[in-house]
Amino acid sequence: MKKILLLLLVVTTSGFSQVIDFSEYDNFLKKHVSSKGIIDYDKVLKDMKDINAIAYNFSKISPNKSWTEEEVKTYWINVYNVNIIKLLAENYPIKSINYIREPFQIKFIDYDGEKISLDYIQHEILRPLKDPRIHFALHSTAISSPVLKSTAYSANSIDYDLDVATSNFINDATKNTIGTATCQLSKVFDWYFTDFIGPITIVQFINKYSNTKITDNTKLIFSEFDWNLLR
Repeated sequence: MKKILLLLLVVTTSGFSQVIDFSEYDNFLKKHVSSKGIIDYDKVLKDMKDINAIAYNFSKISPNKSWTEEEVKTYWINVYNVNIIKLLAENYPIKSINYIREPFQIKFIDYDGEKISLDYIQHEILRPLKDPRIHFALHSTAISSPVLKSTAYSANSIDYDLDVATSNFINDATKNTIGTATCQLSKVFDWYFTDFIGPITIVQFINKYSNTKITDNTKLIFSEFDWNLLR
């Protein structure tokens, strides 16, 4: 069995720090995820040993205070996405992840000697970083979900990749209908509304990425979320 996610310990001037090689996870995504973000779960089922090994090796990494914010975002986004693929595959075939009872609350992810859930990663670790773009990098397996990136996220390009993910999601007509009079937004904006306001307004946030600009007078409507499995 090939080595999965070789974790190297390298000596730095401040002590020991972990260098994470995401190449095996990257290869897994390239093999099982299309350029449109469609996951081939039949293929995933044949390679469960690989995804189990990737998730296991992720769990052996211990993020610490020496990590940059970019490294933290990258690690946890990758951990979230690989584990939601793993969870769905373990229950496949199903029409929706919601056929699993409370899928986002299940404590099945090994971390620091405990079990944590997908919700814990999103709400307790990533959201406190106050970067709303992370919502467009986390895949929920659903039709209305942000599309899964077909390569692993990297700390070296995470800022650029989050901008791309946000722009792609906002300008995807199957997720949002942006108009100057009425703007029909994904339920993601409703669920995490407070994440998109603060230094700027939600209108300013949308205009930063949208090809069509809106104003404070634009009526905002939130669409229903289609939880059916993206195929």
